[in-house]
Amino acid sequence: MIILIPAYRPDESLVELCKKLISRVSSSQSRIEILIVDDGSGEKYSPIFRVAEALSYRVRILTLAENSGKGAALRAGFIWCRENRAGQCVITADADGQHLAADILAVGVATELRAQQGLSAMVLGVRTVDDPLAPEPARAPLRSRWGNAISVAFFRLATGQKVIDTQTGLRGFTPELLPWLDMIPGNRYDYEFTMLLRATRTDMLIEQVAITKVYEPGNPTSHFRPVRDSLKIYAPLLGFLATSLAGFAIDTVALLSFVALGIHVIPAVICARLVSALCNFALNRVILHDGGAAPATRTSLVRYGVLAAGILATNAGLMELLTWAGLPLIVAKVLVEATLVPLSFAAQKRWVFGERETALETLRPDASFATRAPVAASQGELPPARRRRELVG
Repeated sequence: MIILIPAYRPDESLVELCKKLISRVSSSQSRIEILIVDDGSGEKYSPIFRVAEALSYRVRILTLAENSGKGAALRAGFIWCRENRAGQCVITADADGQHLAADILAVGVATELRAQQGLSAMVLGVRTVDDPLAPEPARAPLRSRWGNAISVAFFRLATGQKVIDTQTGLRGFTPELLPWLDMIPGNRYDYEFTMLLRATRTDMLIEQVAITKVYEPGNPTSHFRPVRDSLKIYAPLLGFLATSLAGFAIDTVALLSFVALGIHVIPAVICARLVSALCNFALNRVILHDGGAAPATRTSLVRYGVLAAGILATNAGLMELLTWAGLPLIVAKVLVEATLVPLSFAAQKRWVFGERETALETLRPDASFATRAPVAASQGELPPARRRRELVG
């Protein structure tokens, strides 16, 4: 097992984490190594990395020439593991001490178990358990709480699956996933989120393991840039909303024009929607494609047509109903669009422009073990980490 820790300008928390991991590993004589990727921190931070490396023969430092982002550091670590430690599970953890050594190893055990079963699996350490030794329950910084809430909602909208902690940096990967991880786009925090999105389109198991919530006051060692990194993560949703607003404007102008010409509301809605449909198709095919497999243009166009027909029928029916009930045309239009836009986004992201990944079929040592399973989680709060997992279908 390789514990991969990307680090950019770390503090003593990195050294303390390594000490705790080494202490636990040494007592069990487990075959575990720690690979720390220095993401171009600079000479000022070299002493911290040297101290960590000197702790044990199990610790290795991989230094990048310049800062490229967490995603790039993770990718560099995955490539090193694939080339130098083939067949080993890889567990990623953060350098700021927000993951307990016991939880890191628990995720590692769960990952190795899946590998022994012949399954391709990504095991997520989700922060749901309060630390019993903490003076008061850990509370995430406001930006982290909002960020995770938005990420969870967006992820469920885009994939239909529920992941409790989409921002977790504690993840385990079975060996055959390493080439696939190298193909995920993104160099910063968007890399981890895109990885999750694309994982739902493969036959890998996504398993969730409850871990302890540990937060520093204000999260001072985090290098997450709230505006820039959030824009990268939510680019597909923001782009879709932008094209939807543009389509809404075109649709509304056309609708009002047709009604002014004396056309009945239902054929007016149909004609207006046809005017904006082709433009939306062309834009969304680019925006909603995350770099993975995509269906052929003809296939997407047929799917888009089917979806558009369904949305159109629903739109026309709701518009007729609301205007019949006495609502002004504009008010009815806004209400109907606000209802249908999220549904349209989810359908286009998952079905119209999404496609099942096939790369894992050729990467898995024995494809006969392939099992497509939903995200593993319990209906309520996850059990403690020592119980590790509960799968639901």
